[in-house]
Amino acid sequence: MAYNGRALTVTGVGLLFIWSGVRGWSVLATLGDVLTGKKPDQNVSYPLQTVPVGTNGAVVDAAGGTGIAAIALAYVGHAYRFGGAPGADGSKPWDCSSFVNYVVGVKAGLAIPGNAAGKYKGTVHGPATGNWAVWPGMTTVKRAEVQAGDILLWLGHMGIATGNNTMISALNPRKGTVTQTIDSGVGRGPLVRIGRLQ
Repeated sequence: MAYNGRALTVTGVGLLFIWSGVRGWSVLATLGDVLTGKKPDQNVSYPLQTVPVGTNGAVVDAAGGTGIAAIALAYVGHAYRFGGAPGADGSKPWDCSSFVNYVVGVKAGLAIPGNAAGKYKGTVHGPATGNWAVWPGMTTVKRAEVQAGDILLWLGHMGIATGNNTMISALNPRKGTVTQTIDSGVGRGPLVRIGRLQ
């Protein structure tokens, strides 16, 4: 008996939406689990990161630095989930773009694509990498000019520069949120854009 590939694909996508809807799960998170070969499990508890806070309430890094890079570095080791929304307190797993959305939009209180300053709350995933790539709220800079806090964008991946040669990003379910060199091949192909928030 011959199977129609298109019909099977449509049926599979439909079942994904129905299953996610019935269970109240994120479609992207469920899809991410299916693609990685894991049984979808929405009851997994993820460790809440302890974020150091200075006397004025600003997030600080281990060296006492502040700013977007320092905020981001406080989340090394945080759990990854494709399509994950970080939650208002950042305790839920995220992917590369929702990590940047949370750091910039919630913790730093700045504008992100489609959200004015202070409006993004982290309860939904927020703008994806492609939205950041074309967003006019950043000035494009050259690779040689990268500074801590710049947003780095590849096709399908993004992160935050912590220096001219280093970055942090939510990488994958196995490694979670990690630091590495910018030129380590973490993204797919060449950098699409390096943006400095205005």
